Amino acid sequence: MMIRKAWVAAWLLVVVAGTWGGRVAWAQETPDPVINALDARVSQFLEGVSLGTAQQACQELLAGSQLLKQTKAVEALVQRTNELKGKYGEYRAFERIAAKRVGSDLVLLRYLYKCENFPVVWYFSFYRTPPRGDIPAENSNHWRAITVRFDTQLELLGL
Repeated sequence: MMIRKAWVAAWLLVVVAGTWGGRVAWAQETPDPVINALDARVSQFLEGVSLGTAQQACQELLAGSQLLKQTKAVEALVQRTNELKGKYGEYRAFERIAAKRVGSDLVLLRYLYKCENFPVVWYFSFYRTPPRGDIPAENSNHWRAITVRFDTQLELLGL
């Protein structure tokens, strides 16, 4: 009798894990077109940073954003970005480490920017104004950056 209970419990565990695993695999196979488009914008920005063209990369990433009007903040970001090579070494690669939609109109992206001596974590937030009235949200694809920053607080990645 004890063997039968153990067998049934093991079988149920396999079924539940298989069902849950199937859902996870399906979710991973279904790309989010909004995240993909924003990822392409951020990738272009980070490639510009790696080539030493932070000013132009910021202008392109922040096009249409209220951040562009904060001239001193943008200048400070460009200056800090231009100091990356001297502080952390030559650029090696970058990869997206997190992408999250918060509701239907906010997307948070996080990237690890890998330098020779130390990695840097970049954070990007994109927002689109929710539509009014009977216009569906899918028709409003004007996503604009509302925050762009980086730091070296790697321990926060584990939280």
